[in-house]
Amino acid sequence: MADRKGIFALAAGAVGLGAGFAAQRAAINRRRKTDPERDEEFGMRRGDRTRMFDLPDGARIFVEEVGPEGSKSAAIFIHGSVLRTDVWHYQMAGLGGQRLVFSDLRGHGLSQPKGKAAYSLATLADDLLATLEELGIEETVIVGHSIGGMIGLQLCKSRPDLLGTRIKGLVLVNTTYGPVTETLIGSGVIARVERVTRRPFDALGSQHLRIERLRKLVRPSDAIFWGVAYGAFGPEASPRQIDFTYDMLSGTPAELIFDLVRSYRDHDMADHLGDVTVPALVIGGTHDRLTQQKASRYLAEHLPKAELHIFERCGHMSMLERHEEFNTLVTDFLNDTLGTPKAKRRRAAKR
Repeated sequence: MADRKGIFALAAGAVGLGAGFAAQRAAINRRRKTDPERDEEFGMRRGDRTRMFDLPDGARIFVEEVGPEGSKSAAIFIHGSVLRTDVWHYQMAGLGGQRLVFSDLRGHGLSQPKGKAAYSLATLADDLLATLEELGIEETVIVGHSIGGMIGLQLCKSRPDLLGTRIKGLVLVNTTYGPVTETLIGSGVIARVERVTRRPFDALGSQHLRIERLRKLVRPSDAIFWGVAYGAFGPEASPRQIDFTYDMLSGTPAELIFDLVRSYRDHDMADHLGDVTVPALVIGGTHDRLTQQKASRYLAEHLPKAELHIFERCGHMSMLERHEEFNTLVTDFLNDTLGTPKAKRRRAAKR
């Protein structure tokens, strides 16, 4: 009986998901002609300065930055899974005169090759620290979207000595404190399925080269596009922003997707949030189906110095969907935690 109930639940979920896709598709098609972002040239904006540097395991990391060159304080922006620095399109134009650094995670975007180290949150946190050291950043606010926020929390956990000294604050954007499967829509069923299918999934991952060849032969699927629209965006999202996000997803190697899913499994900060004593700005969306707003609320409730902002009718991509309000929130937070650029210049002049 329990198995039959589970089957019925999954079937009902599939029907609901299909109805959601259909409704989302109809709404997006209506909005294409009047989309205010339709002429935005996503993926074309670059930082004022770009560079690559190598890590000991063979990974190569790409970074770009805007703002005052050589400043010892900076905000570093860490994108989410299957994305790249381009996702910070609206932030790369500059925020309040601060030094801003944008980094591709290993294996993403221009950070190729991905290196030989195990693909894990611990490795990615080490990469983040290596980036700060490479760029001579002594004080930072980590702005992390999705897995980027998880990486920031992981660094706080593994290096508590940096809290208040090098790490001055966190901006946690549409991210979570625990295993990703527990904060998705339908998380209970998904978590059980993930546990049952873990070994077959890992075995499938070993065939990533064959899967990659198949992806090149198969035309990009409408179903995947509408899945991105429904899963990652709110009901009034810009079709152009959805197209852009879909393009980043479709360009991500299959091997990396398997690596990322494995890296999420052991993420659990629930018992460590009280130790993260730096100021935090937690941002979520009411229609985020990948990291539900309950995850954002949990973070804000358990981090000692957290401020919460939930965007209404916004999905997983707050920095795109609500970029104007997002930029205002983040600029104010950076000025509060790192100091306003004018104040920093005055202090430097007195030395």
